[in-house]
Amino acid sequence: MKLIHCSDVHLDSRMETHLTPEQARERRNELIMTFCAIIRYAVDNGVRAVIIAGDLFDTDCVRPATVSTVLDAMEQAPDVDFLYLRGNHDESRRAFAGRTLPPNLKTFSDSWTCYDYGRVTVAGVELNRENYEQIYLDLPLMLKPRRVNIVTMHGTISGKARPEEIYLSALRDKPIRYLALGHFHDFRKEPLNDNGGEYCYSGCPEGRGFDECGEKGFVLLDIDEKSLYMQTQFIPCARRRLYDIPVNISGMETVAQMNRAMLRACEGISPDSLVRFTLRGDSTLDTQKDTRMLLQMVQDQFYFVDIKDKSRLAVTPEMYRYDVSLKGIFIQMVLASKYPPEDQEKMIRWGIQALRGEDIDV
Repeated sequence: MKLIHCSDVHLDSRMETHLTPEQARERRNELIMTFCAIIRYAVDNGVRAVIIAGDLFDTDCVRPATVSTVLDAMEQAPDVDFLYLRGNHDESRRAFAGRTLPPNLKTFSDSWTCYDYGRVTVAGVELNRENYEQIYLDLPLMLKPRRVNIVTMHGTISGKARPEEIYLSALRDKPIRYLALGHFHDFRKEPLNDNGGEYCYSGCPEGRGFDECGEKGFVLLDIDEKSLYMQTQFIPCARRRLYDIPVNISGMETVAQMNRAMLRACEGISPDSLVRFTLRGDSTLDTQKDTRMLLQMVQDQFYFVDIKDKSRLAVTPEMYRYDVSLKGIFIQMVLASKYPPEDQEKMIRWGIQALRGEDIDV
């Protein structure tokens, strides 16, 4: 028997922080297409059920077309059950209001709900401020011996029982083979107990921002019902991948040198990707660092490009203690101010650019 564990799809995320309005619309549609691709994978590979461990939707303004597309895709897969557990971002109550839900879309609630498939039990509960302590006492009644017991929840792992958090220690002594979790957006799998049990965050199937870089996908569970042996496999499925690429500019003096370093660092990355170059290392006042020019030089290489400057300006008071030039006096005044070091660095760089008659790179 095969099951899929996915979570944190975040359909209809705004995604307008970095992208153009047109790109944001395209990416929102790609999230829908990625989720529908997971459904097609389930159908093509004989998957019995898809566990959605929270945050299928993202906002309270879910488009009707999004809901219709998702429900239609589920209806077209009648042999696959969709076990849907709401997360902290989900607005399914509003999104599904007035809709006729397909019979293969099954939900969880704030008390334990179980679904049996042969010798496999999938139990799940949605956490809130009323149930966060009692659920750990009630769970043993839901789990049966000589079965593969799968439990699904949504939240961060905690060292104690708290609302909307998962008290992992209270689950370690339970007969759980697989704890399917949502909320953490990177794939992560760790041992749960000494009996072969494990807990797993499937991560999001599609990265949305540069805090969600790397490979994204879902987890395939393959269970032998006779021996109760289970294998898990992470399946990448994202249409686009996000990269945050560090580029050390120490010792570089020109924009051309930095551009070559950036191009070397991104070799082999697909043009369909979203890429951020993070400049690091030390620069001097003579360094010709122009992030806007750098961006123009690379922005056609990928679907989306961003540059974040985290390099440090190597300037100390001692370097300009006896400099009586306008530049020296300006730098001395800034370094003697009470502004934070990061603000001092920006003020010095902007001031020097202004003194040189250059465009100020804000």
